[in-house]
Amino acid sequence: MATLRLEALVATPTLGPLTATVRPGELLAVAAAPPGGTELARVVVGLAAPVAGQILVDGRDVTTRRPHRRRLGYVPAGGGLLPHLPVGPNVRFGQRRREQVHAVTRERFDAVVAQLELGPSLHLLPHQLNEAQRFRVALARAAVGPAEVLVVDLPRPVEGADRLADLVSRIAPPDSAGVAALVCLADTMALDGMTRRVAAPAGSASR
Repeated sequence: MATLRLEALVATPTLGPLTATVRPGELLAVAAAPPGGTELARVVVGLAAPVAGQILVDGRDVTTRRPHRRRLGYVPAGGGLLPHLPVGPNVRFGQRRREQVHAVTRERFDAVVAQLELGPSLHLLPHQLNEAQRFRVALARAAVGPAEVLVVDLPRPVEGADRLADLVSRIAPPDSAGVAALVCLADTMALDGMTRRVAAPAGSASR
């Protein structure tokens, strides 16, 4: 597992420069007024370009790399599940770019599904799940891919998200120090088990 470092990162003009480090086994919650948290998450995973600053994964500058080259697992707002696919294929979708043998990907899939208690629902479609189950499916999909760090976007309270620290600790690979997780949330939300919580600084456009 890897360390995530944000170096004077300005995600959008409404947010000021943010410097933070998230090490394996840590969960850092960054609180920002909507849609600031979502904008920050999208910049970190590579879906949008930052105004300034750097994003480093284990010392590697990934600021300009494409999303699939950053090795970051992403749980978007709402989960981003594919509505026409059952839980099993939705989770496996996170492995589509994995360049390892089938046995390894299957082993990782089985481990994450078991740890997040998704086995009984593998054949169900997303609309047949409750909100907490859908959140766990989205987390599983991010975890089984070639991810070294997790980025979770929570712009609103989600059922089951209060257990995020416990869920992330479950999906850490064996013999690892744990997963580094950056949680971008609304400034009014509170989550138990966060290692640290910081407020995103305001940018010039928000003043």
